[in-house]
Amino acid sequence: MMNFLYGELTEPPKDFSPPETWPEYGLLAEPLGFCARESVGSAPMGVRWSAWPLTFEEYVSDREPDVEESKKGTLARNRWVTWKRISRADIPPGWRIGPKKPWRIDGFHTLSSGDYTGIWHKNARREARLWRERHLDVTHRIEQASFEEFKRAYLMSSTLKKTGMDMLSILERKYALGAREYIELWVVRDIKRTLIVAGTAIINSPSTKSSVRFCPFMLPAARETFASTGLVDYWFELSQQRGVRYQVFTCFWQPGDPKGWKGPAEFKSHFGLKYVAYPPLLYRFVRGKVF
Repeated sequence: MMNFLYGELTEPPKDFSPPETWPEYGLLAEPLGFCARESVGSAPMGVRWSAWPLTFEEYVSDREPDVEESKKGTLARNRWVTWKRISRADIPPGWRIGPKKPWRIDGFHTLSSGDYTGIWHKNARREARLWRERHLDVTHRIEQASFEEFKRAYLMSSTLKKTGMDMLSILERKYALGAREYIELWVVRDIKRTLIVAGTAIINSPSTKSSVRFCPFMLPAARETFASTGLVDYWFELSQQRGVRYQVFTCFWQPGDPKGWKGPAEFKSHFGLKYVAYPPLLYRFVRGKVF
């Protein structure tokens, strides 16, 4: 098992799966907005996208994709197929291994009854306590926002300068492509100035009893309020009430990733997580129709 900066790497529990495998996640929204796209396959289901003349196909599963079945579809041209495994380590015939590092490292907290903050880092426990004592419903409140409000606030945030528009654009496509039923947009509003100072999207998966934090942001005005920790605390509280089992934080920094990921990864690591390092991705070229 590789060394990991933030904590314990573990084999994923049998009922754990990355968000891309959840039926509620809206995977079809992930490719860039200008690409044509379609769902492909059934067990596992993947996504195919194309910006002529290039076509790509991707699966996230421990079950090997059926490249014969994937010949169906409008975009079934010559294409580059990637297979992102969850825990499976073997390499079936026809597949090649890509970069020899995990395709991603995710963290998860297994919720149960009782005080979920008990295994949080002491800094997160302190910030949650100060948020509740000094700010929650005193100077700031947590509320749901429309996508338009969420977007306006994100565009004023320091997060925009660090990570750009990619996650917000994916979130907007998820709304457009029908995943909004499972998405909640929670924000922290300054009561006196009525200004949104922080926010996060939450994508819920009732079928897997999981929930993932998505597209969080913070404005400079929120730095002294512990608003980001307050939002995580509220998310945990809601999930516990709803019977969610896994709170998922994605995309932890590993060597080779942008240095700008280190700060957010450090923050996320404070919430009592175990970590899953998914095996290196596999790839192959599959021939299809020319037009």
